Amino acid sequence: MGFELSIMDSDKLILLAIVIIVAIFFIFIFAVKHRANEETGDIVVLNVTQYLNDGYFLKNDTTHEIYLDYLSAEPGDVIVIRDRIVQPPKYRRDPILNITATTLTICSPGKYSWPIVIYVDGNVTDKYKLGDLVEIKIHIKYYDFHQERNGEIWHIYGEFPEESMLNGKYTGGVIIVPPTQVKKIKE
Repeated sequence: MGFELSIMDSDKLILLAIVIIVAIFFIFIFAVKHRANEETGDIVVLNVTQYLNDGYFLKNDTTHEIYLDYLSAEPGDVIVIRDRIVQPPKYRRDPILNITATTLTICSPGKYSWPIVIYVDGNVTDKYKLGDLVEIKIHIKYYDFHQERNGEIWHIYGEFPEESMLNGKYTGGVIIVPPTQVKKIKE
């Protein structure tokens, strides 16, 4: 008593195998396309002044809402902030965020520019100095969540840098990047 397949059974197995292979192919294509869309959004290059003027930021202390929307970028895009270091980099511990990082203070030239501080994970003080032109990449994503801040529950939503989230919580605007997202520009 052996195991025998009829011609009809073998045709069904071949058809089933083809259906499974086609399904796997389409799942693979969908996954690759979805991943590519995340990494191939537009790249927007801004100096610090442009970056600060590009975001529409709303903080409502009455309704406990924080909203951010960028004019030049959409979720999935990368903003490259390109400007000069205006203070010597410092490696220090931030007691509020409970992180140790290098601070890069960057600013646009001109009397009406305001500096921003970017935290770089780890000690990279030997790689950058006062006056260096740098590019810092941040990834824009859409967020919509509630978070406790100062004893109140806040609604935080809109387009934020992924790098302004730490352990799933909004940092209050502090941007923390890995060293791979900072590049010194040779002039």
